[in-house]
Amino acid sequence: MRSTARKRSRSTRVRAGGTIRKSGKVTAAATIRRIGDDWARHWNAGELDGVVAAYAVDAVYLPPHHGAVHGRDAIREYLKVPLGHGVSDLAFDVTYIKQQGPTAWDVGTYHMTIPQNDGTKKEDHGKYLSVWRRVGKNWLLAADAWSSDLPAST
Repeated sequence: MRSTARKRSRSTRVRAGGTIRKSGKVTAAATIRRIGDDWARHWNAGELDGVVAAYAVDAVYLPPHHGAVHGRDAIREYLKVPLGHGVSDLAFDVTYIKQQGPTAWDVGTYHMTIPQNDGTKKEDHGKYLSVWRRVGKNWLLAADAWSSDLPAST
């Protein structure tokens, strides 16, 4: 048992965000975590192009209380509204990332701040499910769904 543990420790080392092999190849989980962090950073900075760059050309975005949004260009148009509305302080907490071949799925929670019409801000939190597809050397969002845990507004 000890020799197995030693072999394993020589072949991989753990870093924040995932396991990295000695060869320097980053796992899908580490890459997806980094892209998710970048997505939130771009969102909070109001950088729509940085947000949309994570999506595959044929991706589908599934926001709550809205029909499916198909394609990167349509996702860009859809996201202009909430980004322009001032939704901010977005952060993701990954629960897990699983991979099978060129497909991975990412499950977790989020929290963000939503400005209200009266000038106040409302905290929102909920969950998400993202499906990723490997395209060449890149991981891109193929499907992205999320929903709030707060009761629906009336």
